[in-house]
Amino acid sequence: MTIIQSLATLTPIVSVLVFLVLMRMPASKAMPISAVLTALAAVFVWQMDTTILAASVVEGMLAAITPLTIIFGAIFLLKTLAASGAMDTIRAGFTNISADARVQVIIICWLFGSFIEGSAGFGTPAAIGAPLLVLLGVPPLASAVVALIADSTSVSFGAIGLPVLFGMDQGLTSSAGHMAAEQIAALGAGSTFADYAQLIAMHMITIDLITGSLIPLALVAVLTGFFGRNKSFAEGLAIWKFALFAGFAFTIPAFIINYFAGPEFPSVIGALVGMAIVVPAAKKGFLLPATPWFDFDGVEKKEESQQDEAKFSQLAAWTPYLVMAALLVMSRTIAPLKSFLTSFNISWEGLLGTGLKAGFATFYAPGAFFVLVCILAFFIFKMKPAAFKGAFTDSCKSLVPTIISLGASVPMVKIFLNSGENASGLLSMPKALAEMLASTMGAVWEWTAPIVGIFGAFLSGSATFSNMMFSGLQYSVADNIGANHALVLALQGIGANAGNMMCVMNVVAAATVVGMAGRESEIIRKTLPVALAYAMAAGTIAYLWGGY
Repeated sequence: MTIIQSLATLTPIVSVLVFLVLMRMPASKAMPISAVLTALAAVFVWQMDTTILAASVVEGMLAAITPLTIIFGAIFLLKTLAASGAMDTIRAGFTNISADARVQVIIICWLFGSFIEGSAGFGTPAAIGAPLLVLLGVPPLASAVVALIADSTSVSFGAIGLPVLFGMDQGLTSSAGHMAAEQIAALGAGSTFADYAQLIAMHMITIDLITGSLIPLALVAVLTGFFGRNKSFAEGLAIWKFALFAGFAFTIPAFIINYFAGPEFPSVIGALVGMAIVVPAAKKGFLLPATPWFDFDGVEKKEESQQDEAKFSQLAAWTPYLVMAALLVMSRTIAPLKSFLTSFNISWEGLLGTGLKAGFATFYAPGAFFVLVCILAFFIFKMKPAAFKGAFTDSCKSLVPTIISLGASVPMVKIFLNSGENASGLLSMPKALAEMLASTMGAVWEWTAPIVGIFGAFLSGSATFSNMMFSGLQYSVADNIGANHALVLALQGIGANAGNMMCVMNVVAAATVVGMAGRESEIIRKTLPVALAYAMAAGTIAYLWGGY
């Protein structure tokens, strides 16, 4: 590649970082500009077929429907529960577990969020966890940041193992056959990719026994260091024993489940086991200081007693979330129900006469479940029609900046991915970028591999898509440098998890549901260092582990 072509491959990454992070533009402005620059680079440098480019824009706009429905549903549920008074009961219940914001963040984002990630994926954990924190009194920006950071380790097994079982499988399949066929055959007669995926996932969760278990510690340090009144990281690290306890309460069960049953359920079961262990421990003050911490900058100190008369029981108040979780799990695990729901999927084939297509899972997507649960909440809490209508109207209004942001960012990603259809004879932009990194960074690939995974998730908004884009490249690099293939693929997956913390799609969603649309740059500046540290720590463990 020429220098100009090399720079062109970086256009979507550099433009997003410059406009969104450095210039601090809101995503509703930064993403359209970045999309236009990416399109110009694709046409004039990559010589991308203009029909494919136009079809990619249409594909992206249609693909944006799914995350938009999830975001709308999450906001609608939040506003419905707030208007009904159920959130007051939920807030009191969490205060009864612990009045300490650090503990609340760990339980809601790390454990409950991991359960939702394992069930649904799609960025749903942050869309549920962040608003819950806001209603407990945590500042909106802080809520979005910690919810995004927490949605990382569990992504390895998110949406019933999709990032590994589907993403890597697709990424390793080519017209010449499955790249990992030899590795699969080495596992024994009758072995399939599912067996190899379990091996890759074992490498991931083994590394995450260290890196993943530190995430709760990172959460509380970020919470107090950036958003506490005293800007003190030490105030968060003061509960390091409890944070590590909560970290291992998830990662150890996840390790065991993956070892015996594969990558479909480690996040779901690990989170349930973790909550069963951590919640009673928090109630008893196990490993916690006597004085709870709830001291945010610019926020009145939380009163210890919030025992107003509750309008609903805890069970009633939590029913919408319990039903939501049950719907997510059943729709992903009960084959007849899954088949029924997916039979209503909408598919658009041959966009603008090309081979591109898009789809929308109408009743299978989490957004549909959110709306159903909101209707259920209307009846459970005997809401007045005017209050329910107000919640719906407010949700629609708050979605406008997000429609602009995702309506630009997803088409930008599709242009980037589909740029292989060009007159210049070049590989697609992401593959060219990854090969450029491989040729220059092969000697330190244990640290480069997760960065490639971050790039993929940052741009595509999905760990699954990151694995689809780059698993083949990671496997080829492992071949060339004589590295352990499964370990390199594990680093790709961990990098994709890290990228989940800062990808534009998830950041826009988290900002929107807490009423912080336009503050996306502030969120990324807080999550970016944690994502990089997480990835570099994983690379260091892989280096010490060996296999390179």
